[in-house]
Amino acid sequence: MFLINYVVAQNTPEEFEKMYQARIQLERINDVYIPMNIEDAMLELDRLTDDKMAKSLLELPEDSIASKLHFNLGRWMQINWGLEEGSRLAYYLKSRGLSFPDDMEDLLIRCWYRHLNKQALDDQKLIDKYIIQRKSDYAKKLSKFKIDTIAQKPIRN
Repeated sequence: MFLINYVVAQNTPEEFEKMYQARIQLERINDVYIPMNIEDAMLELDRLTDDKMAKSLLELPEDSIASKLHFNLGRWMQINWGLEEGSRLAYYLKSRGLSFPDDMEDLLIRCWYRHLNKQALDDQKLIDKYIIQRKSDYAKKLSKFKIDTIAQKPIRN
């Protein structure tokens, strides 16, 4: 039995930035249409989804749908719409204040649920909620450390 080890070279920061800048200009990545913004993403999700399936989503509360779809539709969006590696949609969402792909997924799923229910998307309120939550999480993480002012190194409390 032969084992083949593949060595994958890590991109330098410059190479990554060059690839990122190219990706955020693309309308399609791997032959998948990349929405320009939230409204375009809603239209694309409508186009990609069977009407019967979309109607079945209306029977559950928003939090349940967001949780249920996170690891399937959310993961699909993360991979195919380039939310982690960069795309024009990810760039747009970052420009609105989101930096975590999981938050981007959750936002898009919740907005789509509201879109299907003919409710106001209130996307800025959702974005503000994610930003506040991330800042709170970061502050909690920092509170577990104190700084040794002489060595300038974090020390766990």
